Amino acid sequence: MKHARALDATEILELVFIHLTEVSSLRNRDDIISVLAEMGRALTSSDRCTVWVVSEDKKKLWTKVAQGTGAIEVDINSGIVGAAITNEEKIIIEDVYSDDRFNSSIDKQTGYRTKSMMVIPMFDKDDEVIGAFQVINHRGAKGSFDKADMQRLMLASTYAAETVESGRLMQEIEDTQREVVFTMGAVGESRSKETGNHVKRVAEYSKLLALAYGLPKEEAELLKQASPMHDIGKVAIPDSVLNKPGRFNAKERKIMDTHAELGYKMTNQSERPILKAASIVSHEHHERWDGKGYPRQLSGEDIHIYGRITAIADVFDALGSDRVYKKAWNDEKILKLFREERAKQFDPKLVDLLFENIDKIFAIRETFKDEFEEDKDKDKDSGNFIRALGAFGTKAEGFGTSSFFLNSKNVIDAGNLLTTLQEQSVALDAIWITHSHLDHICDIAYIIDNYFDAMKKPITLRGLPQTLDAIQKHFLNDIIWPDFSKIKLPDGSDVCIKYSPIELNKEYTLSNTESIKAFKTDHTVPSCGYIYKKDATSILITADTYNTDNIINILNNDLSIKSMVIECSFPSHLDTLAKASKHLTPELLVQRLENLKRDDVKMYINHVKPSFLEEIKEELAAKCKKWEPEVVEDGHSLHF
Repeated sequence: MKHARALDATEILELVFIHLTEVSSLRNRDDIISVLAEMGRALTSSDRCTVWVVSEDKKKLWTKVAQGTGAIEVDINSGIVGAAITNEEKIIIEDVYSDDRFNSSIDKQTGYRTKSMMVIPMFDKDDEVIGAFQVINHRGAKGSFDKADMQRLMLASTYAAETVESGRLMQEIEDTQREVVFTMGAVGESRSKETGNHVKRVAEYSKLLALAYGLPKEEAELLKQASPMHDIGKVAIPDSVLNKPGRFNAKERKIMDTHAELGYKMTNQSERPILKAASIVSHEHHERWDGKGYPRQLSGEDIHIYGRITAIADVFDALGSDRVYKKAWNDEKILKLFREERAKQFDPKLVDLLFENIDKIFAIRETFKDEFEEDKDKDKDSGNFIRALGAFGTKAEGFGTSSFFLNSKNVIDAGNLLTTLQEQSVALDAIWITHSHLDHICDIAYIIDNYFDAMKKPITLRGLPQTLDAIQKHFLNDIIWPDFSKIKLPDGSDVCIKYSPIELNKEYTLSNTESIKAFKTDHTVPSCGYIYKKDATSILITADTYNTDNIINILNNDLSIKSMVIECSFPSHLDTLAKASKHLTPELLVQRLENLKRDDVKMYINHVKPSFLEEIKEELAAKCKKWEPEVVEDGHSLHF
């Protein structure tokens, strides 16, 4: 069998559904759990997988599904599994005999030698622990489990928990299959920087339109369950295409358009009703009423009703949502498009039903809105934005340090990349660094530590020569942290980190629509800010600074700059500390803005020390009324 870590997304999906199909033919609970344990073993490349169940009196753990062993019963607080259950924690251990919690009695009974182990508790719908999924002895070269193994095991664990909990096996199987379908749909969306709520909204819109069209309740519910898989084919599209900012060229568009056919091929072999419906949805939701869609140029009612409904649901939600490459449209513009595309792109009857039910559609959107939706700027005409991955001046629980997401290949600073981008961080081409202070560079170290196996190309650190020199001498120097500029990528083709000095006031091209330019700032170490330009508009990001004369001069003369991000680290009563450390307070900021001649620049405030957040907000509101500054928090969109 192929090693689990070598499986791509399509193969993982196929493996999961092979086991689900087998489960659907079973009635005995022990047989079902046995199949699920086999799925867990296959997903993690472990030697054995066991599903443990908490007894009804909650005093014992028992299992009848330990490969190679018979039935076993132990006290609930026994061993590592007992610890995982009683503490409700996921556990990975490389050498169990070095862990005091390990109960070696089962090894002694069976003669089996346990080495590495991973345990994930199972929870019922009331969040009560009902058992645990345990895999032992990873069969890889290192013989130990990692976070990727844990994520795959959680797929099996969720399904097993539902099975163990429910006595109504067939209904439970159907429910869990729906959850797996939704989860896999969300995986497809997350790769293109969309949210799980997108697939929830599309599901709800689809059911509403199906009922309005006259489909039976059972069929409308089936479409709701299947529609989250509409873009599952995206899991096979390269990141370089999927997350490209701006328009695709002809070659990239051709690659992107294959996701409909890919999604169909992933799901069309199943006899399960949900997956049969999902195969139709994924295959036909990009067809057009006028026959100009893809992949088969179907037209009119030759397009399955599932495809016609999902097309409207998907486009309506996509236009109304912020994406990595665009800002959300306003409702008037969205509805205008549907009027214009009636009987062109979309089924005219379904468009009419959309308008007839628009209040219900808006209610669904509000119920399942994205977390950042309330953060949208008031200026609906501005189409460009960046995302603040980290917005604060120090690390604290719930507060990340400076990082700005420009596009899927470029960020400014690396204070909070790991928590936000996770494995996507290794797909970055460049980190544009403002200066060498730790809160702006710390996650450079942790990206490679956590996702080394996923690295396929170097990450380039771009900054002032003095900044890069400081990082090499004092941070990534084999003393504080490994020198990743000497460590090879997993395939040996190149090194993990490269350094590329930049020049002040020189414009660097990021794409055919984007550029970035550094300007001098005033801090305790050599530092710069950046002007990020997309199409015809720009945003200025200062990072840490004290004297702002250069910044004010740039703003007064570059009318393409529509927004600015400027720091304000301390409250005004800490004026002495702010000056000594070359930071700003609300009072100092007001003084610096006296020479700014423009009143059309949106002002965002970042780098606030979390312990002074409310005090600084109050001061800014009182002292900077003219500018209506907005204090940025992690995850906020900054429009320009």
